[in-house]
Amino acid sequence: MSQFYFFADEVADIYRLFGDRTRLIMAKKMAQDDWTVSDFVHLFGISQPLVSQHIKKLKDANLIKEQRQGKRILYRLDHTAQFYPLVLKIIEPVKNGELDHVMA
Repeated sequence: MSQFYFFADEVADIYRLFGDRTRLIMAKKMAQDDWTVSDFVHLFGISQPLVSQHIKKLKDANLIKEQRQGKRILYRLDHTAQFYPLVLKIIEPVKNGELDHVMA
């Protein structure tokens, strides 16, 4: 397989990853600040295991980094990630005001 098609597959995977509204909003939030699983549980009103599954998918794609702070783990979009510029383009159209009313 040529490098071009391999790259296209990776890009397609990134777009599929952000086809989920929750992960799209999570990435927008993590581009702006550090977030914990508990923060996302509160924001979305969903279970901790479900938030953790979304975080795992973003981690598996090497898009977020984590920092332990005592018992808490802080997550942030990784600006050194290979696809960071693409992710910024994907999340750019999401309005910040919409994020205040996620479950509306």
